[in-house]
Amino acid sequence: MQLVKKMVREPLVHFLLIGAGLFLLFGWKGNPASMQDGSQSTTIIVAQDTVKQLVAAFTRTWMRPPTEGEVRSLIENFIRDEIYYREAMAIGLDRGDALIRRKLRQKMEFILEDIAAQTEPTDEQLERFMTEHREKYLIDPQIAFRQVFVSVDQRGDGAEEHARLILEQLGGGADPDALGDQSLINHSAGLSPLWKIKKDYGQAFGKQLLNLEPGRWTGPLRSGFGLHLVFVDKRVVQPLPQLQDIRDTVKRDWAVALQKRLKDEAYARIRERYTVEFEKSEGKAKAGVAEAGTIHLNKIRNPNIEIGNKSK
Repeated sequence: MQLVKKMVREPLVHFLLIGAGLFLLFGWKGNPASMQDGSQSTTIIVAQDTVKQLVAAFTRTWMRPPTEGEVRSLIENFIRDEIYYREAMAIGLDRGDALIRRKLRQKMEFILEDIAAQTEPTDEQLERFMTEHREKYLIDPQIAFRQVFVSVDQRGDGAEEHARLILEQLGGGADPDALGDQSLINHSAGLSPLWKIKKDYGQAFGKQLLNLEPGRWTGPLRSGFGLHLVFVDKRVVQPLPQLQDIRDTVKRDWAVALQKRLKDEAYARIRERYTVEFEKSEGKAKAGVAEAGTIHLNKIRNPNIEIGNKSK
């Protein structure tokens, strides 16, 4: 009995039991590499291109060509990979594996990306793309401004009213340096790119500032610090750049957009061949969850996908 307990704890015994289980499984399945149509796939062809690729990969890794023995090892390892791949597919080890599913999906999408990468756009296409996405290529505007600060922390609910009173004083020619609450914020900012202003004062402040008319006091504008009465001294807005100046950037963005469009359109065409069925749930279906039936996703290209239910 003690000998049996000792054997059960031995890793070698575990390995042999697993091997025996796989052997029985293969035997039960018959020829595990048989295709569903009955044709045999027990022949492995090692093409010359495959050998060249193996040798090239070895050379890149080890900075030298492989010896004759190493080439044989590379080929044998390739054969081992192929055999295990076929056997695993034959017994269904690919099913239900999220990593394998994701990898195969990526390979399908890579094919479409390769097609897009080989497509050379015309200048007319790039011009149209640049116009449709002009915000992406506009050079950031620069703005110089002055500001009078009103602290919400100090004045609470009365901060807005106090800011309006200061705005009236500024409109009457009062000295801005003599008004407002103390803070570490500079009273004036020279020409600064809009991204920096947004970084310092917040996105909402920057957007409002860009739309203000230069040459007069306006506000209050709100930032993370508090309220600001603002005087825009100067605003410099650059026109859309010429295509020849940013062609490489536009071409790269165009290619990315084309890849996405091709993948979406290809998926939509393939998706139309499939019907998705949801398993019938036991008991009463929860609100908002489709009951038993076949669900057809007809409007794939529409982001607001409509789902219909057809009872069996």
